[in-house]
Amino acid sequence: MGKAAGASGAGRRNRTGGIVRDKLDLLMSEHVREEVPDRLIELAKELQTAIEQKTAGEKDS
Repeated sequence: MGKAAGASGAGRRNRTGGIVRDKLDLLMSEHVREEVPDRLIELAKELQTAIEQKTAGEKDS
């Protein structure tokens, strides 16, 4: 494994979490996702539609 850089070293990248993003990308690429039930997807779509209708109604008021 590589040598860890100090707080002022190149390993820090930037203050927006570059290293964290890289590690998360690595984790997600190695992670095997579980099958999502079709009913759950349907419910999520219904919820999204309801939210969009509600926000559209609030904008009209």
